[in-house]
Amino acid sequence: MKVNTKVRYGLRAILQIAEEYGKDPVPISAISQSQEISGKYLEQVVGTLRKSGLINSRKGVRGGYSLAREPQDINLWEIITALDSHTTLVDCVENANVCDRSNDCLTRSIWTLLSTRMQEFWSSFKLSDLLETMHATGDVNLQKLVDLECEAD
Repeated sequence: MKVNTKVRYGLRAILQIAEEYGKDPVPISAISQSQEISGKYLEQVVGTLRKSGLINSRKGVRGGYSLAREPQDINLWEIITALDSHTTLVDCVENANVCDRSNDCLTRSIWTLLSTRMQEFWSSFKLSDLLETMHATGDVNLQKLVDLECEAD
């Protein structure tokens, strides 16, 4: 899976929105400026997040975007799949009919397993995890989260 621009920008935008959870909505201009993302493109990205039910919008002078749910209730896989409809490594994982060899393929089970593990990995991280790491270390580093989980086990 290659992480496309929409996913990268969307994750940055929703993380900034999550940072302000429980406060006033975050204006798109503030996200655009701080994340250095074109406002026009960002509108498409947040529109997709809004349609997927991850964020809400409010119009007007004090308008902007806010999370639709608490940060601990939104995992990264939800964000990724909202922004990218093609999340499997090989097309036959989702639809065996795309390949005549799917039923006899020696490697399809590997791609299926890897796709499942990738989904489990991304689902295991919540927006709240990223916020906690960002507050504790000053940056968002998934490796630090993985290291902390390993220490706890």
